[in-house]
Parts: sequence; C-alpha cells; structure tokens
Amino acid sequence: MRLLRLLTATLLATAAGVPTALAAAESPATTPPAINAQSLSGAYLAAKSAQLSGDMATASDLFVQALSMDPTSQILQQDAMFAFLADGRFKDAVDIAAKLRDVPEAGKVARIAIGVDSLAKGAFDAAIAEFDVVDPSDLDALLLGEMMAWADLGAGRVDEALLRIDELQGAPWFSVFNSYQKGLIAIVADRPAVARRALRMVVDDQNNARTSPDAYLGAAEALARLEARDGKQDAALAAIQTGLDLVPTYDPLLHLQARIEKGETIEPALASVQEGAAETLYILGQAINRGDGQQVALLYFQMARALAPRNPSLLTALGGIAERSDRLEQAIAFYREIPENSAYRRTAELQIGLDLWYSEQKEEARAHLERAVRSYPEDPKAYMALADVLAADKDYAPAAEALDTAIELTEASGEPSWNLYYQRGIAFERTDQWDKAETDFRRALELSPDQPQVLNYLGYSWVDMNENLQEGLDMIRKAVELRPNDGYIIDSLGWAYYRLGRYDEAVEQLERAVLITPLDPTINDHLGDAYWHVGRTREARFQWERALIGEPEPAEDVKSTIRTKLKDGLEAATERAATGSDDGDAAKKAAAAQAPASDEPATQVE
Repeated sequence: MRLLRLLTATLLATAAGVPTALAAAESPATTPPAINAQSLSGAYLAAKSAQLSGDMATASDLFVQALSMDPTSQILQQDAMFAFLADGRFKDAVDIAAKLRDVPEAGKVARIAIGVDSLAKGAFDAAIAEFDVVDPSDLDALLLGEMMAWADLGAGRVDEALLRIDELQGAPWFSVFNSYQKGLIAIVADRPAVARRALRMVVDDQNNARTSPDAYLGAAEALARLEARDGKQDAALAAIQTGLDLVPTYDPLLHLQARIEKGETIEPALASVQEGAAETLYILGQAINRGDGQQVALLYFQMARALAPRNPSLLTALGGIAERSDRLEQAIAFYREIPENSAYRRTAELQIGLDLWYSEQKEEARAHLERAVRSYPEDPKAYMALADVLAADKDYAPAAEALDTAIELTEASGEPSWNLYYQRGIAFERTDQWDKAETDFRRALELSPDQPQVLNYLGYSWVDMNENLQEGLDMIRKAVELRPNDGYIIDSLGWAYYRLGRYDEAVEQLERAVLITPLDPTINDHLGDAYWHVGRTREARFQWERALIGEPEPAEDVKSTIRTKLKDGLEAATERAATGSDDGDAAKKAAAAQAPASDEPATQVE
C-alpha cells in the first residue's frame, strides 16, 4: 500500500557493463549499536553476514574492527571499500581505494571513488587521470566520459568539456544522457544558447522519456529555469508542461511552475561543477535503480552525495532504496534531511508518515499525517496517505472522511481517480453502508472498467449477499482472467462457488489458489471447508491444520472456529460456514493485499 512513488524505471537494459564486484546493499543513515568482535575471522564473517542482510552500518563497523586486526588483507580491504561506499562513509572508502586502484577486481570502482574525491576538492586534472579507465563497458564509458567533461569545465576548459560530450559515442541510448549533461554544462559555463539547444533536443522528443524519464524531467526543469531567467515566462511554462505531460504530479515542476507564475526570481538548475557531476551520478544511478542494479545505483548515489550532500533528489532516492529493503528507520532519516524549502519536502513528509506506520510507530504515524493534512490542505495525496493508515488500523469512518476530501480535490482538478472511489467503497462496506459502497464501486468501474480488484470486491460482495448472482460471478471470473496467477482473486472465485453450493467447482478453484498462495490461512481454511462438503474429510482436516499455522497468523476468533471444525467437524461451525464473513474473507483479503494507494506508478519517489 505504499504510495507517492514517482517515475524512475527506464528502458535502459544494460547493466551488463557494471562490475559484478559492486555487490553492496542499501545505505543506512543512522549508526546502530557497536558490536565488538573477538577475532579476525569472527569480525569478517559477521561483517559479511551484515553486508548480505543489507545492514551496511553494522557491516562497516565490523570491517573497521577486522582491518584493525589485519590492515594488509587485500580481500578484506575490497569488501570494506564496498561496504563503506554503500554506507555513505565516503572518506573511509577513499582511504582504502588508494590502496586498490591497481587491483583488477576492485580497481575500477576505487579509481571512480578517488576521482570523485579529487573533483570534490577541486583537483580537476587529478580527477580526469583517475576517470581515464582502460577498456570500459558502455555504462562505464558514459559515466566516466561525462565526469571528465565536468572536470574539464572545473579546470576552465569549457570548449573541451563540450567537445568531450559531443565525442562521447557509444550505444544509441547515450544521446539523451549526453544532451542533458551538455545542457547542464553550458548552463554552468554561462552559454545559454548552447544549453537551450541541448535541452530542447531532450524535451522535444518524448521517446527520450522511455530511455530516461529522469533525464527528460530534469531537462524540462533546467530549460524552464533557463527561459525564466531570460525573462521568457511563456517559454518557461511551456517547458514545464512538456514534463507535466509525462508526469502530471511531478512536484519539482509543479513547485517551479507556481514560482514562475508568481514572478519570483528563479535560480539556475545548477550552481557548481560538483553539483553537475553529482547529477551525472544520480541520473545514471536512477537508470539502473531496479533489480540487481539497485546495489550499483546505491554506490552511485552515495558518491554523488559526497559532491552534493543536501541534494533532495539524492536523499529521496536513498530513502526509496532503504524502503525497498525494509529499513524504514533509515528511510525516515534520509527523508528528514531533505531541506524544508525543497519541492521534495511535501512528498518526504508523507513518506515519513507511511514509513512510521510500517515500522510499527502507529500513533506517531497517525499524528504525523494529521499534521501533513493541516500543512497541505489542498493536496489529495496527504488525505490519501492518512486514509491509508486509518484503514490499516480498521478505523474506517475517518478513513472515509479523508477520502471524501481527496475525491473532492481530484474531481475539482478534473482528474478523478478510480482508486479513491474503490478505497472509499471499502471503507463504506466495512462500516455497513452498503448502498454507498456499491455506488463507489460502480463509479470506480465507470472510470476504469477492467480493474480486477474492484471487479473481485464488488462481484464477491454480491455473491456473499445473494444478490446479482450471475453478474457478480461474471465479475469475479473476469477478475481471474485479468489476474490468472493471483491466488487471492482465484480464492474469491472458489469461495463464490462454495457460497452457491457448487462444491466441486469450489474445490477446483481453491486448489489452484492454494498452489499459488500456499501459506495463506484463509485460502487453506476455505479449501478445507470445500473438501469437507465433497466428502474428502481427511484432506479437509489437513487444510484446517495448515490454516492454523499460516501466514499471516489468523485472528483468535478464526483460530477458535478452525479448532472447532478440527474437533467436531464442519457442522459444528455451521454459522461461520453459512456467513463466510470473517475479517479475512477472500474479497477483503484481495483488497488489502493488492489495492494501490494512488494512481501513481509504484516506483521511486522523486
């Protein structure tokens, strides 16, 4: 149910050139309690275990201890360097990198780290010497070439910097990255005509957004700032609109748009060579920030942070990686570092509230999001986030009220959301306001007719109430067609057959569901009931036993019902079998497991 993720996935599918040694996990933003190792082998093994689990702070601390016992081990130095980089301990990483720059397994990363350190210190020619790596992969060639161009600019060689970008040839996907970086270099070099041409090459072709949405949106913002500073408000707003056409809810562009319309003085996209080099690392990191590439992206982001420590997009990206690794305290810490005046701050506040909830700080989460609603009374996302935690706490009446406001705001803006009606429909159904719930579910289907969650929930509810039976069953079947590998929705179909007394068909569907989702207690319980009705009583008891030890753990009242069935048979639990309405029934389970909390793509916050 996490929300507020902005577009970061790309069509750049070339992580093949990334050194496989870059096997690090996400960066912590807080220091855990120290662990004192008693031996070198103990320190090393514990460090590797922490590294593999993603606890890079603990891994870094243990590598420090291991290195104090054996400072000459090259393997230990390599592992420690990667851990330090991932943990954001950049100075420690650079100290070790100096010893590893000529080691085949780690030399490339060591030289990049040393080069970034040199660039941060203004030693631009030294940085170029480190970035000049022999036989780079496509991805390395792009990164290092652009970093060298920024170093050229830092050394005062503007023409050489621009020429280096022009000569940086390679894979077809180079062009969007190079045009964006050339535009930024020209901005810092105060060559607006060159910058304008380069940035327009990016934003004038939306196909570039498929390769790198981040570069595309960055180019739209940089061009808008350039035009605004040149007094061309209409051109600036037009540049912003190119980005909003791609992502209508992109906060940095919306924030900039409001400032330009107010006539405020607009700062340039970048103020220094260091910020530009950080943007290179950030943009390429975002391009690979998925799957296994996330580990490498983390290193890029942390090196970028050594150049621009308060960059809000970097902090947001680091927070997103921490969230995906379920290190929520670290994510919260990253979000809290985002400057108060940043366009990213509003999204960060909402993510903090959600992460507080998922880290079991529920009272604080609710209070935090209630403050966010007061701070951002015109932002539907704030009400959506609050509704999420209220519904998760089964406080459905105020959740419905929060969704009322979110719906009013989105309808007023001309952007109605099927999901808001769906979520409010669930809240109404849980508070026994079926007429309102049914109206909202129907409205959700008007806005988006093929949403399997809505089809499943409404169809199952009708069958459960013995209303609109054929239409309800057809809806569930359609949901299954749309999600043929979804155990929860298949469970709904099986349980609908069960409620209709079609037990053989129920068994067939519920067996499919339990194969897909074998640990779910509700599905196992449903299959046990269906088995009982077709005379397969031993198998029924087996499924009920599995339900008792399923994940998540069933509620106590559900356990009590299952124990009664195990002891005395299904007939002893006739009332529950007739209603089929415990809190974990198929429709509700599908809704809780699958309903997104917004229409936005479930990708990295920007």
